[in-house]
Order: sequence, then C-alpha cells, then structure tokens
Amino acid sequence: MKMMRRFFAATAVFLAAAVSVGSAVAAEYPTRTIRLICPYAAGGLTDILARMLAKRLSERLGQPVVVENRTGAGGILGVEAAAKAAPDGYTIALFSQGLASVNASLYKDLSYDTLKDFVPLSLVTTFSMVLVGNPDSRPATMADFVTMARANPGKLNYGSAGNASTSHLAMELLKDQLGIDVMHVPYKGESAAFSEVMGGRLSVMFTTLGGGKQLIESGKLRPLAIASSKRSPLIPEVPTIAETASPGFEVLGWYAILAPTGVPTPIADLLSKELMAIAKEPETIAWMTSRGMDAVGSSQAELASVIKSETERWGAVVKKTGIKPD
Repeated sequence: MKMMRRFFAATAVFLAAAVSVGSAVAAEYPTRTIRLICPYAAGGLTDILARMLAKRLSERLGQPVVVENRTGAGGILGVEAAAKAAPDGYTIALFSQGLASVNASLYKDLSYDTLKDFVPLSLVTTFSMVLVGNPDSRPATMADFVTMARANPGKLNYGSAGNASTSHLAMELLKDQLGIDVMHVPYKGESAAFSEVMGGRLSVMFTTLGGGKQLIESGKLRPLAIASSKRSPLIPEVPTIAETASPGFEVLGWYAILAPTGVPTPIADLLSKELMAIAKEPETIAWMTSRGMDAVGSSQAELASVIKSETERWGAVVKKTGIKPD
C-alpha cells in the first residue's frame, strides 16, 4: 500500500508539473517564426489561401508566419514533412479535403493517418462546385443533362481536374445517385479541361466556383447547377443540383489547418481560437467570398468530425467505383 501511495503521489506531482510547464509554454508562445506548410506549388489558389492565413496569423500572434511550399506526390510529401516536424506549435500545415480524407481510401500504404499523426486546429474554408457545359450546345440545363445521359448511356463525357479530385468524386457520386453512365476524362488541373468544354469536346465538368467564375461571367462556360445545398450569391440565378435533379445532393471542397500530434494542448487551443477569429473578420469573409469560398473557422472537435465523416463518405465512393490515384 505504501508503495502504491508513493506511486500515486509521484504521478500527481509529475502531472502537476506537466500542466505547469504546458501553461508556461503557452504563455510564452510564440517567440519565433511559425512555419505553415502548403503541400502545393506557389501561385495557385491553395497557395494564395495559405499566404492570406499566414499574414493574418502573423498579425494576431505578433510573430512571422512563413508559408513553405512542399510539393510532390500530390501533396503527400508536404504532409509527411509536417508529420515529422517537432510538435511544438512552430509547424502547422494546410490540408485539402483530398489529403485529409480521400487519400485514406486511395492508397493502401499511405504514410500518414490524419487523425493519429495530426491534431485538428480549424476548418478554415469550404468552396462550392458548379457543373458547367458549353454555352453553344446541349446540355442547356441540369434537367437536360440528366435526360441526355439517360437516353445515351456511356456516350456523354465529363472532364475533371484529375483522378480522385473533388471534381471527379462529385460526378461519380452524382452518377451513382442518378443511375446514369457518363465517361470520365481526367486532366492535369482545371484549365486543360476548361479548354475541352469550351471547344465542345467535353459534355460537362465540375469546376470550383472560384476557378470557373470568370469564364462563366464572360459567357465562355454555361453553369448548369451548383453542388452546394444553397445557391451561391456569386451566381444566384443558378439552381442547386438538389433542387433540380437529386434531392439532398451536396459536395463541398474544403481546407483545414492541422498541427503534428503532440503539440501542447494550450498551444493547439490558442491556434484554433485565432483561426476561428480570423474566419469571422469581415475582410476574411469578403476575400473568400470573392473567390467562391466560404469562411468557416470551426472548432477542433468540429474539424475532427468533418475529417471522420468525409473519410467514410469518400471511402465508400472510392470502393464502389474503383477510383485509382494518378
């Protein structure tokens, strides 16, 4: 009994000391530059988003936040670098939906487990997908697309930004729900697929609203329906897929910030709090809205729930369709 009492007493002292040290670390944090790993190349929307967030975090925390672009293997190399970083709050990472949730079902030997190797901090933004076609040819509406697809199984085609991209997954989910057969033609990014739709060589494609906005406004692409549950204020005249073809249908792309597992809880709490505050700023909301995105700023628990549910959802689609990575 004496030995057990000594053990519990020593444990209590250790835990109290650990809490004290953690609180002290959080009180001082940050004292130097924070690295935000962006797993994609400079210049794209993901990179621009990372730099906006880094700037606002830097201003709120009083220390530089520097974006480090770590590209390769579809973003996996950047995630690996973040997972191996010291869990001290000085390395955080921007995750896309694919890196956080879809990859778990695409790769049998994936080198990371999102919720084991990382601590969720905040879901920072979601973005809408819109189904577009050629303005000079059919389909002219969402209903027209469904009618054509059902009357001509396998003869219509659709483009995507690549295998297992959100645009690919969205159409495969829609095909399954509607019971239609449309052939997939993957490209390396949205731009190449845009050209094919405008040239009449592709029937339709899902694009991010931010990516297709200018082409839609200029009349080079015809918007058929949007994949979010509500109409977008950027194109309010365009109906949702849920309204016109498949009740309950919704697909959103998203980005989140995570930190390596082991980061002190007070530091993770602080970073999450700051990211949530940034999402509520009018400047952030306007910046994201103009690019077809919605500022979110979720709690850590809410992000963990999103990652789990999205992993299950897209895992089922990948398994049913046999989607393979590029």
